[in-house]
Amino acid sequence: MTHFRAFALAALVACAISACAPRPDEVTAEHASAEAVEHPGEAVYQQWCASCHDSGQQSGAPSLAAIRQLNRATVKYALELGYMKIQAQDVPKEELAQLINWLPTSEGNNDAWINAARCPVKTREVRLNGAPRTSTTFGVTNTANRAQSAQETGLTRDQMKTLDVAWVVAFPQTPTMRSQPVIVGDTIFIAATDAGRLYALDTNTGCVKWHYISEMTLRSSLTFAEATDKSPAAIIMGDAAGFVHAVDARTGRKLWVSNARLNEYNRITGAPVVHDGRVITPVSAIEVNYAGSDDYQCCKGQGAVIAFDLATGEKLWTGTTMEPAQPTRLSRTGTQQWGPSGAIIWSTPVIDEKRNVAYAGTGENVSWPATDTSDAIIAYDLDTGAKKWVFQATKSDIWNYACGRRGANCDWPGEYHSPDHDFGATAMLIARKDGSELVVAGQKSGVVWALNPDDGQLVWSNKVGRGSANGGAHWGLAFDGERIFAPMNDPNRPPTPGENPNFGPGIHALDAMTGEIKWSYKPNQRDCGAEMPVAMAYEPAPEWRIQPVSAPVLPTPRAAATPPRPATPAAAAPTAANAPAAPPARAPAPCRLGMSPAPLLVDGAVVTGTTQGMLRIFDGKTGEVLFEYMTNRPFEKTVNGVEGHGGGLDSAPYIAGDGTLFVQSGYARFGEPPGNVLIAFRPKAK
Repeated sequence: MTHFRAFALAALVACAISACAPRPDEVTAEHASAEAVEHPGEAVYQQWCASCHDSGQQSGAPSLAAIRQLNRATVKYALELGYMKIQAQDVPKEELAQLINWLPTSEGNNDAWINAARCPVKTREVRLNGAPRTSTTFGVTNTANRAQSAQETGLTRDQMKTLDVAWVVAFPQTPTMRSQPVIVGDTIFIAATDAGRLYALDTNTGCVKWHYISEMTLRSSLTFAEATDKSPAAIIMGDAAGFVHAVDARTGRKLWVSNARLNEYNRITGAPVVHDGRVITPVSAIEVNYAGSDDYQCCKGQGAVIAFDLATGEKLWTGTTMEPAQPTRLSRTGTQQWGPSGAIIWSTPVIDEKRNVAYAGTGENVSWPATDTSDAIIAYDLDTGAKKWVFQATKSDIWNYACGRRGANCDWPGEYHSPDHDFGATAMLIARKDGSELVVAGQKSGVVWALNPDDGQLVWSNKVGRGSANGGAHWGLAFDGERIFAPMNDPNRPPTPGENPNFGPGIHALDAMTGEIKWSYKPNQRDCGAEMPVAMAYEPAPEWRIQPVSAPVLPTPRAAATPPRPATPAAAAPTAANAPAAPPARAPAPCRLGMSPAPLLVDGAVVTGTTQGMLRIFDGKTGEVLFEYMTNRPFEKTVNGVEGHGGGLDSAPYIAGDGTLFVQSGYARFGEPPGNVLIAFRPKAK
C-alpha cells in the first residue's frame, strides 16, 4: 500500500511494534526504574513503548511529544481498535488503562477556544448561493488535475513572489494536518483529523462559523457536494474506522454517517468524491501493520470502491479489488494464513463522466496469493461497480510489516516481489493540447504511467525517480494543460554510478505528449538550515529525459530473494540472551528533502513542499523559484489564541481561494515534524 510505512505508526499513538516493545521481563536498565514516576501510565509507557517512540528516527514511530497532543478518544481507539491493537494486546488491561489515562496531556475535548474565536454574527453565515466553487475535492475537481486559475483563486503567478503571512490558526490535540480543505466563497472547510473536528472558517480572518464533532478520528480530505432537491449542500469525508460522514455545509449539522467497511480492518484514507447524486468512496485497510506479529492470521483486509446515495447514505453498490479471502496455508509457525488480501485504495477516485467510470489506484497484496489487481489502476463502472479494465504496473508485489525482518507472515510459495510499490498518488484524467485524453498516474516506484482511458493500454511511461516503499510519487500529480508535475519523495542519497542523475528528492515537469522531462528541481541543504543559495531548476541531458518502463514489472526471481529468517517459536520465553539491547543514543533528527505532498497549480505557479516543512513555489513553465517559506517554526500569535507550531508538509497541505494561499503544516508520521497550523498567505500590499 502502503503509506503504511508512514501510516503504520500513524496510529498516532502507541506502544510500538512488537519488534520494538520490550516484554514485562525484558525491561532494560534504562527503562526499569519507575520510582521517580508520579503517574503509573508513564511507567507503562517506558516499559512497553519507549524503545520505539523515543527513537523515532530509527523506528519511524511518532514521538512522545506528538502523541501526547492527541485527545483521549483518539489514543483509546488506536490502542484498542486501530493500528496498535495487535501491539497492545499483551499489555495487561489495567496497565493499558493507565497508559490511555496518562498519554494525553490535555483534559476534556479542548473546544473552549471555539466560542472566543467565533465569527461576529454578521459574518458567521456560510454563504453558498452565488459563491464561487473554488475547490470542491482533493483534486480541486473530479478529474484531479489539481489546477486553479487566477480568476478562481484571486491570485496570479506574479503575486506568488510577494506572499506574506496574513494570519495563522492553530488546532489543539492535532499533531498532523493531513486533510485537504475545500473552499466555497469566503468559507474554508477544514478538518483537524486527530481531534475528530471539522470546521467552517472565514477565509478573511480565520474566525469560526461552525464546527462538527465526530465520535471517531477523521482521516480523509474533504469534498463539497452541491445541494439537490433531496439533500442540502454537504461536506463529505471519511474516518479512521471506515465510516463516511455527510455534514450540512451551511450549519455543521450531521446529515448521515454510513459504514463503508467490508470487514473490521477497513478505513478511509482517500477522499470520497461526489457525482450524479452518488458518493464514490475509496476503501483502505490497516491490517498490513498487524502482520508483523508471527501469530497473527494474515490477512483478510481488502480494498474497494463503494457508492452511497448522497441524500440518504444508503449503500448502492460495491466494487471490490478481489474475491473475499479464504484460508490458504499454515505459516512456518503453524498459524493459519488467509488470502488473497490487500490491493487497498488509499488514493482518491477520479471521475470520467464521458466514459461513466471511476479510476482508482490500488496498493500491494498483503498476503499470498498475489492478484492481478494489486499495484494497479482500475476503471470501475459508475452504475454498477463492475471493473471495466485493469492496468497492473507491478506484478506479485506482496508486502506487509513482517517483510522488514522476513517474519512468518512474509514467506510465500512461488514467485513474489516485495517492493511495496503501490499507487498511493491519485491519478488524473487529462486532456492534451491535441484533444486526446490520458489517465496519468504516479507510482511509489518512481514511474509515471500514461494510459488510454478507453481500455487501460499503456501510451507512455517514464521512470523519473528511484522509488522505494516510502518514495516515488506519494500523494498526487498536477497538470497545467501541457506539463505534468511529478514530485518525488525519494531518500536523500545521491545517485549511484550509472544511475539516472535525476533520481532523488525533487520535482519534474513532464511533457504530456511524450512523457519527457522538460525541467527538474532538486532541493539542497538550504532546506536544512545551511547558508547556501536556492537550488535552481535545470534541463536534464537528453539521454536522461525519459526512461520507459514496460508493464507489468515482473517479480524478482526466487533464487535471488533473501532467504527467510528462522522463526522464533511463539512459546519461547525471552531470556537474557535474546532480550533486546538498550536503544542506541538518539541520532540528530534528519533533514528531509523528500517531496511527498501532491502539488497544486495556481495560475501556472506550482505550489510544492517538503516533508521537512519547506514551502516552495515554482514557475510552471521554467522551474524558476518564485517563493519559499519554512513552515516548520513556532507561531506565537495565532488568531484563535491556541499555541501553534508548523512542521512537515505531506499529503495535500495547500489550497487557494479568496485571494489567499492556505497551507497546513504538520505531519507526525514516520518521524516527520509534527505541527498544528493553518497558515494564510496573501500578497504584500504595495
